[in-house]
Amino acid sequence: MPIKIQFKQIVTSKFVNIFVFNLLWVGLVLGRETFIYLTLPSLLIYLTCLFRFGHLKAHQILLPALIGITIDSSLTFFGIFIFPDSSLIIPFWLIVLWINFSTTLNLSLSFIGNNKLLAFGLGATALPFNYSVGERLGAVTFAEPYLFSILVLVIVWSVGFPILFIVSHESFIKKLHSR
Repeated sequence: MPIKIQFKQIVTSKFVNIFVFNLLWVGLVLGRETFIYLTLPSLLIYLTCLFRFGHLKAHQILLPALIGITIDSSLTFFGIFIFPDSSLIIPFWLIVLWINFSTTLNLSLSFIGNNKLLAFGLGATALPFNYSVGERLGAVTFAEPYLFSILVLVIVWSVGFPILFIVSHESFIKKLHSR
């Protein structure tokens, strides 16, 4: 029994969560479709551990991932993002990246969700910065003018980032059912 408790503490630790996220982020953004056969099984194993030992519910991962996928698909549809090699509206590796990112909302980034102003501010700054890093690494192309694309990201994610924390919270589904 003590081994199970230690494993749970390791799997749900903020350090392991941010490490796994960043490791998979590098594989997905740099390797994209080339590394998907490595990154996807790794993420599935990690998710299995989180669901089994971390008491996370599927909706806590799927709802924010669906919102992120919808936002990125909309930005692609409206020409803000350009993915020339994708047959889907957004590439499969980006869908996997959203599922990966959703694991951080209740673990390593949970302190942000406790402060809506912080979530708003980081949504307006950190997320557009992260997208521009991906753009510099060749994962996506932004529409011209570049500053317009950044401004759209600032507006979208200043509102969207706090929403991701709201829908990932354990009580969100309970609140929906009680209405």
